[in-house]
Amino acid sequence: MNAQWVSEAQEFPVAEYARLKAEALSKANGQPGPRIRNPRLSSDGIEPAILAVLDEQRRYLQNSAEPGRAWPRRLTAMAGLLRTALPVPSCFNPLILAVNGRAVEPVFTPRLGDNHFRIEGCGFGSRPGEVRLEPESSVPLPAIAMQPTTLQLERAGSWSDNQIDVRLDSHLAGNPDSIATLVVRLADGRRLELHGCRFVAVRGAPVALKMISASWVKLSPTGTQPRLLRQVEYVSPPTGGEDIPPDAANLSALVIRSDSETFDGGTDKYEFSALNPGWVVESIQIQNYDVACPGDVTHTEQAGDSNLRVEDRGLTVNWASRTCSSFIPPMFRFSIAASEYGVKVWVMGPIGTEPVGVDRTREDQKQQ
Repeated sequence: MNAQWVSEAQEFPVAEYARLKAEALSKANGQPGPRIRNPRLSSDGIEPAILAVLDEQRRYLQNSAEPGRAWPRRLTAMAGLLRTALPVPSCFNPLILAVNGRAVEPVFTPRLGDNHFRIEGCGFGSRPGEVRLEPESSVPLPAIAMQPTTLQLERAGSWSDNQIDVRLDSHLAGNPDSIATLVVRLADGRRLELHGCRFVAVRGAPVALKMISASWVKLSPTGTQPRLLRQVEYVSPPTGGEDIPPDAANLSALVIRSDSETFDGGTDKYEFSALNPGWVVESIQIQNYDVACPGDVTHTEQAGDSNLRVEDRGLTVNWASRTCSSFIPPMFRFSIAASEYGVKVWVMGPIGTEPVGVDRTREDQKQQ
């Protein structure tokens, strides 16, 4: 290539430059990175703090005696815990004291192996009544509200005056995580309540988000420069468009930045707090693109580094920019600085529910 030709080359007319820029972006070469899992999430999608409570409840059941035989002995051992939340029981009135040994915030789940619950108290009577979980009325209902759920007796004889053993169906689906009230309805119609219980649903398989709302994303408009870039474009879902690479169609979102002048890298923040209850980020993957500079490339340069961090309901992307200059015979020079990356986000949450939006099926049922 003749150096004099390059030095004497002219800029493209505006319309032709815009066409070549769109072509360079659309033909960019995608480089997918590794799929990175949320380090705070357990393999079955439940938070470690909740798993710790379930482990505690399971150990309590394993270490306790057969139903209905050890209440007087356990009452003394439980007194230290119970005093922090409830007074020492008086059987002048029926009372729920604890569930699986917890007087405060017991966790209910249909998760197999953790779906057996021992309700201890006094005054339940000898005739079986009904046990239910109901949405906590003092908590605003989410987009998908928990439905009242009946718990089944563990076996014949599982209902006694001071102890009730019940079980949640392990196939229960369609309820989100929520705060619930445990309701024990006695055979004579009286209603006992334990407020502040937690319901934690079984998780379904991870699903990829097809779209990420622009309101969930805070884009850096300039990198570290004081000037604004000529193009800062957020596309979700990334389908169609003259400057969008074809392989971006399977991503959750695509971010395109470009300018005729070099610019530094920056940071974009994604916030997923608007996911429905119980839904969290399970894993992410970033795909960086190298702009396909047309003609004979004379110079390339990169500014910044590309990396990311994943959290339960957040994602931070540090992006780099790449600059290329080229000579296009017979007399034109072309240069573009660009940062183009896509993200794919997998989320995990309560089986039978959706990660975003309202459960229209239940809304229709309410109107019937």
